[in-house]
Amino acid sequence: MRRSFRFAPIGLGLALLGAGAALAQQPGGNGDPGTAAPKPAAPDAAAKAKAGGEPPKPPAFKVAGNFGQWALVCGEAKTKEEKPVCSLVQALVERESQKLVFRLTVGYSPKGNLVLSIDSPTGVTLQKGLEFSPEAVKIYRLPFQTCVPQGCRAVLGVADDLKQDWQKSEKGTITVYTLNGQAAQAVAQLNGLADGLAALDKRRAKP
Repeated sequence: MRRSFRFAPIGLGLALLGAGAALAQQPGGNGDPGTAAPKPAAPDAAAKAKAGGEPPKPPAFKVAGNFGQWALVCGEAKTKEEKPVCSLVQALVERESQKLVFRLTVGYSPKGNLVLSIDSPTGVTLQKGLEFSPEAVKIYRLPFQTCVPQGCRAVLGVADDLKQDWQKSEKGTITVYTLNGQAAQAVAQLNGLADGLAALDKRRAKP
C-alpha cells in the first residue's frame, strides 16, 4: 500500500522554514555523503539562553532568487572578500494539514561536490534509505545520514547522470518506507532547477 502526499503550493516563508539550519550544515556535511555528520558545538548564545539570557538568534539568510518552486537561499558572508554560502531549497507540504513533509536542498559541499539532501519525517525504515526518481526514469537511492527528533536527512552526491535526468524531467517522486512497510510518496517540481543551478554556480565559493 502506498500513501501519496498531496502537494500544495506554499508561501515562501514556509518553503524556507529551517533554511538557515540547512545553510549552517551544508548538504553532505563534511563532503562525504552517507557518513554521519558531527554534532555542532553549542554556540555561546545558546548557553546564554539556558542561563536565562537572550535567546539565540536564528542564522541570517536571504532569498537571492526564485526558479519555479526552487528558492536560492544565501547566508551572510563573514567578510567582504568571502562569498556567502548558497543553496537551492524546495519544501513539500501536505495539503490538508499544511505540515512540512519533505525539504530538498541542493548545494556544494566544502570539498566542492554538488550534493542533494532531502529532509524527511521520522518513523521511516532507515535501511531502505530514501528513493528519488525524476519522471520515474531511474530510481536514485539516498542513504540516510542523520536522524534527530525533528526528522531525518538523506544525502546523495550528484553525478552527471542525475543532473541530466533533472534537465529532462518536470517532476521527481520521493519515496520513503514507514516502519510497517508502507511506501509514502511526494512529488517535487523540477522546473526551474536548471536555471537555479546556473545561478548557484555563479555564487559558488570555490574550494
